[in-house]
Amino acid sequence: MRRLALIARAIRGGRNAFSVIAGALEREGLLGGRVRLYFTEEDPRPLARGLRGKGYDVVVMYSVSSPLFLELAGEIEEVASEFKVVAGGPHAAGAYWQLLRLGVYAVVAGDGEPAIVGLVDHLLGGRDLDRVPNIAFVEGDRFAVAGFEYADLDSYPPHSRAASIYPPIEIMRGCSYRCLFCQVPWLFKGRVRFRSPSVVLEAVKDYVSSGRRRIRFVAPIGFAYMSREPGKPNVAAIEELLSGVRRLGGEPYLGSFPSETRPEYVTDEVLSVVARLAANRRVSVGLQSGSDRLLRLVQRDHDVESVYEAVELIKKHGLTPVVDIIFGLPGETDEDVELTVKAMMKLAEDGATLRLHSFMPLPGSPLARAKPRPIHPLYRRATLKLLGKGVVEGDWEAQETLAFDIYCLTAADPAPTPKPAPIPSAASVCRERWKAWKRKPGLGSLLSGLEELEE
Repeated sequence: MRRLALIARAIRGGRNAFSVIAGALEREGLLGGRVRLYFTEEDPRPLARGLRGKGYDVVVMYSVSSPLFLELAGEIEEVASEFKVVAGGPHAAGAYWQLLRLGVYAVVAGDGEPAIVGLVDHLLGGRDLDRVPNIAFVEGDRFAVAGFEYADLDSYPPHSRAASIYPPIEIMRGCSYRCLFCQVPWLFKGRVRFRSPSVVLEAVKDYVSSGRRRIRFVAPIGFAYMSREPGKPNVAAIEELLSGVRRLGGEPYLGSFPSETRPEYVTDEVLSVVARLAANRRVSVGLQSGSDRLLRLVQRDHDVESVYEAVELIKKHGLTPVVDIIFGLPGETDEDVELTVKAMMKLAEDGATLRLHSFMPLPGSPLARAKPRPIHPLYRRATLKLLGKGVVEGDWEAQETLAFDIYCLTAADPAPTPKPAPIPSAASVCRERWKAWKRKPGLGSLLSGLEELEE
């Protein structure tokens, strides 16, 4: 009888990335018998070799964002040459073929719960690989993508007692909006699902009993929880959620990271509930640009004035507004920059904190191939001025460099073609990065076409 050892590569202690996998396996009763789950923060091969020596079939699992993929591509390729590797995470879902080129056995490219349950069944001999939903794999000389299966969030726990993983509780998956710079609506094909209040509260009991009283939620739009119509908050459901957490001895956080909101959902009714029941005193709202023209261009579906109104409502309820702004959105003109700087100054004067970002071309989003630009000098001057007032936060400077790394990674291998075919027009920006990457394990495998670009 086969015995399966799953090794989760927890980067810098980050087990939360595997909560979906662990929770789904625990719910199916798969953990602890023929299937064992291990975590390591180091090179997984010594542990994998030891488990293989004890008779286990070994699978090493990675969850990778684009920055982590840049860091771990070499390790992934080396591990995949010795053991089966399963990869998931936002970069894997958005550019699955890059993982497969490194020898990864299967890439989770959709909801992780049905995928991991199906993969374990396959690895134990129960079904063929092409019958596992939500994965990409190599079939002969091509990349294949299995059928998509949506997970019912109420059917799976958001945490795992067996693995002692208690992440922020995912209460909403998918988004009904179509912002072009965002991965969420495109990776989940626009399907919005919620975890019901009663199911969330059952999980909260476990969190509180384990000593975790601060209950944070994950949602693309925090105040859209259980909303039946885009732009219309479900105030009763939000109150049921927050009051239930309080009743169980928890401290709920909703409307701040990682459950920020949009201006349409910031209403007197919602804020009355949040101010009374939520533990957070900050509410985060996305503006992204001070230009209505640019907001339309990136399909943001709200205007600048609606954010000003949301800020005033948040302040009215004694809460601190935090407004997200993205520098360098594709299509941005000098006039758009001037309008955004003007909005930044107004928001700061009105008592808002500004969380600043640089545009990053995220794999899987419609703007994945959009070339980033250096931060505009007007943004730099405005930010320096506002920093002195203590109203600015965010990783915009680190993201400026990271944006070019991610763009060049996409440009090096932009599509699931038979061989990597770098985008020639990207060479002027990416040449030096590509030269450096070509000497590195993993990344070098994605750059077989680089010689043609250097001629």
